[in-house]
Amino acid sequence: MFKKANNEDRTQTRFSDLIGVDFSTTSTKVVRLKQGKGGISLTGLDLLPPVDFSSDPSRLQLSRNFSANYCCLAYTGAPAVVRMINTNIGEREETLPELKIRELLNVTEEFRVSAQLIKRGQGRQDSSFLAAAIPDADVEYMMDLFPSGPPAPASLEVSGLSFISAFLHARGEECADSTVCLLDTGETISHFIFLTNGLVTLVGKMPFGAKMLRKKVADDLGLDEELAASILSDASINISSSISDLLAPFIKQLTISKDFIERHQGCRISRIYISGGLSLLPSWGAEVGQMLGGHVSNWSPLENIEYDSGNIPDEMIKQATRFSGAIGAAIGGIEVS
Repeated sequence: MFKKANNEDRTQTRFSDLIGVDFSTTSTKVVRLKQGKGGISLTGLDLLPPVDFSSDPSRLQLSRNFSANYCCLAYTGAPAVVRMINTNIGEREETLPELKIRELLNVTEEFRVSAQLIKRGQGRQDSSFLAAAIPDADVEYMMDLFPSGPPAPASLEVSGLSFISAFLHARGEECADSTVCLLDTGETISHFIFLTNGLVTLVGKMPFGAKMLRKKVADDLGLDEELAASILSDASINISSSISDLLAPFIKQLTISKDFIERHQGCRISRIYISGGLSLLPSWGAEVGQMLGGHVSNWSPLENIEYDSGNIPDEMIKQATRFSGAIGAAIGGIEVS
């Protein structure tokens, strides 16, 4: 998966103990993962207040049980760009110059960019890269949250991509020989990913999330957003008309992407996997499945990860899907080290 926020190769240190941090809109999600002989285990899970990128940066305060030497960061910011780019490369080339990536992503020098080769084109065919861009000012801000001492940042990526590592660790074997769609929806932003045989074939970002849905329900029913949030969590109240009206333009974008993949790959999308805070709503999966015309499944980033239920609050475990970006960032760090 896409890992580095810059194009400088770090020394390949074997990471077996990593902190994953996801700077999202509503909170800062923090996890600690350890790699042992029996696999990956979770030793810490925490929700911190969101980071205000408009304020002066100060050291991110972590509790004692998050005392690993290195951390892997994920970023949800609206200015971030994620896209598949196609271009011709030389037979021995594996990377693209930053100038070329910026040109293909249509971003300025004020963005930190990176691209990972996904599929090499044969002959004169273009090669496919998974590319991302993050505002350089936000990169520097996040680095300033860890000014010295452990944990030191080892990688930085867009959380809309980092959760792919969490999914593949949880369900990779299940979809190793098929094409699936991943839909991760948070407070203000959604990301969709199409995987074919475990490889990324298409990515997209949409300005849609739980905040927009709460406002829609509140406006339709004449309520405040707090009460609207309670109604959204109540499976006995039918709000499908509000959801359908709001989702229509975003589902249209997803449907176009789905049709493109099915034609381009000559396949059918076998399943849609949902994650993120919005997937906790009881009606969310059914609405997405009905509008997209596909089988929808929830999944947890804690699948295939060991943890002591006595050390992790049950309420946090129930919200594990919200930690997909942080867990994926840490898993990616362990896997590439």
